[in-house]
Amino acid sequence: MSILLVDSYDSFTYNLRDLLLQSTNAHVITVHNDSYDLSSESDKTELDILLRSVDAIVIGPGPGSPSVASDIGIIPYVFEKCQSKPILGICLGFQILCLVNGCNVDYLKDPIHGQVHKIDIVDASSIFQNFPSSVDSVRYQSIYVSDITPSDSIKALAYYTDHKPGSSKVLMAAQHTKYPHFGVQYHPESICSTFGKELIQNFWKLVEATPSNDILPVLSHDKHLVTSSPLISEFKSTNDYNISYKTLTLDAFSNGQIDVLDLCDLLIAQKNDIMLLNSASSPGEWSIIALPSIGESEVITHSTENADVVKLSKWKSDSLPSTIHTNDMFEYLADYMKNKFYNPKMENIELKSCPFVGGLVGYVSYEEGSFIDTKKLSKRTKSDIDDTKLCFIDRFIAISPKKSIFIVSIKKKDDEFLSNIERILLSNTRKSDAVPLTELFAKTRIRTPDKSKYFDTFHKCQTFLHSGDSYELCLTYNTIVQIPDSIKPWEVYKSLVKKNPSPYSAFINFESSMLLSTSPERFISWTPKSCQMRPIKGTLKKHPKLNYEKACQLLRIPKEIGENLMIVDLIRDNLLYLLEKINVTKLMSVEEYETIFQLVSVIEGEFTNQFKGIDVLRNSLPPGSMTGAPKKRSVEILQQLEEQQRRGLYSGICGYWSVNDNADWSVIIRSLFRYFDDLECCEGFDTYRCGAGGALTVLSTDEGEWDEMLVKLHSVLQLFEETR
Repeated sequence: MSILLVDSYDSFTYNLRDLLLQSTNAHVITVHNDSYDLSSESDKTELDILLRSVDAIVIGPGPGSPSVASDIGIIPYVFEKCQSKPILGICLGFQILCLVNGCNVDYLKDPIHGQVHKIDIVDASSIFQNFPSSVDSVRYQSIYVSDITPSDSIKALAYYTDHKPGSSKVLMAAQHTKYPHFGVQYHPESICSTFGKELIQNFWKLVEATPSNDILPVLSHDKHLVTSSPLISEFKSTNDYNISYKTLTLDAFSNGQIDVLDLCDLLIAQKNDIMLLNSASSPGEWSIIALPSIGESEVITHSTENADVVKLSKWKSDSLPSTIHTNDMFEYLADYMKNKFYNPKMENIELKSCPFVGGLVGYVSYEEGSFIDTKKLSKRTKSDIDDTKLCFIDRFIAISPKKSIFIVSIKKKDDEFLSNIERILLSNTRKSDAVPLTELFAKTRIRTPDKSKYFDTFHKCQTFLHSGDSYELCLTYNTIVQIPDSIKPWEVYKSLVKKNPSPYSAFINFESSMLLSTSPERFISWTPKSCQMRPIKGTLKKHPKLNYEKACQLLRIPKEIGENLMIVDLIRDNLLYLLEKINVTKLMSVEEYETIFQLVSVIEGEFTNQFKGIDVLRNSLPPGSMTGAPKKRSVEILQQLEEQQRRGLYSGICGYWSVNDNADWSVIIRSLFRYFDDLECCEGFDTYRCGAGGALTVLSTDEGEWDEMLVKLHSVLQLFEETR
């Protein structure tokens, strides 16, 4: 038996699809609401065949209005054509059901997005059979059916009652009085909704009583279906590598201490280039000092300003890069890595637990993600901007959580390199002399966002939130930071990370772009068997009167919970688009960092089918915690409201993809980044940018969001503010 799921470009569709699969074991076919052009006779015929062939139809949620034709596509036609077929509408689908059957819809005065409310069941004879009298339900709702008593064709099944003075009941579920058409306003697929599976099972019982007589047509290659193909069918093991390493412990150092920054100082003093992925605090574990080789290490560069070209060059080489034409940058990366698979047998138990054994290290910008119209974006650099910059690393130093140091190479016969690095690290354990930076930092020029302009854009965001076009919009701005060019970037980074230790700190310096990161947020990590995402939504600045218990109270309020819940539901959807099994292992937990408290969730997925980590990465960009939901419509709105300005590396990702198919990528926040030919460049100064923003919901206030953005900026800019 089969179910047709109609998607209105929502960010929760695949949560709903998974709920359908788990509840019915039916075959679920997914199409977008604009997949078929009803003005085309061939499209209309194909759609009619599909509608006749399935046993039931589910109309999913989505942004926009049931009254706007471009928002709802084929859905009214589906209701008209399938009067005798069981249909279940969710949120937008529910609103369309009511609207086409004579009910009135209107905008809520106070929209509800990502909030858990109890709804009261008033008729338990059909989809609410054997339900308790009330259930917890997550609402993403700007529009409501304004008739307290529905039309002659629509029968009420459930209401929400707001007990505030002057409030009335809101219709939350209904069914057609004649046809087997049902709808619920809330989201049964949300992680915090209860009895979602029971709701679908009750609907399915009605379907099983009247199965379709038609045979489902062959649809596996139908152009209208929402499907995806894996980027890599399989990895091919290589014989090009052979791991060798030297081990240093605390005993090897005269003072019995190891500091990652000191090790980097020693390497830099001996003219070694470094790229640092520094786990300066929990939950980070291993720190990696990548050691690119001049003229040897391959560098991959991609710009969305020349999207069909990838450039392959050598680290700091004067030779012209090779130009590779490609339809998709991620396809190129997958093709590049599939022939480099290497999973060495490791004798050392501690080093065996290190996830990185060599591979790509670098960053990917926000603009490499989906739904961004890059052709409309303003220029930020004189040349094509670095959107992806990755270096293939075959030599590195790994520092374990136990503070053991491993000097590692996967190049064959590389003993001389290992001995040379060992000599450098053991030559001087004394910390390098601090550079007197206070006076120079005081000369830094900082241009923060304009408050009045921010407030104006904030209220434009609220218009979109109240209209139902988005549930959450992560509005962001770049701050310009011009630092005297007499200060070396490495010294800026060291000062930054000492002020703001973080689990995903990074120093990556290419010739054309640079990142100094103190990010606290993992985007995605993966192994060949599983992946993990850790979205952060909800931030409090630490101060002497704020302890952990108080922070929990302040962060676990409807506004913060709503922000986090929406992103958890969005990430579940991103994973379930490709994966068959996921699990939320931590939901809205408060974590403590050096300067802030944050609300964190953890979502994990298993690779039990043909898809791999790189597939999930491509499908999940840009990070949902930096866009809002539904992602497609939110990204489009934000691009408009942010005036076609590039976010650049901010809101992108930084990390590694190892040759053993382990990877760990952080969201680039709390960071400084630099383009060497930035249009804002000024003589005598190095021009950096610092992005900051926050997730706006209908519960946000302009002052509150402005203050939160300043808190995030302060975690980076305190380095310069305290010298003034």
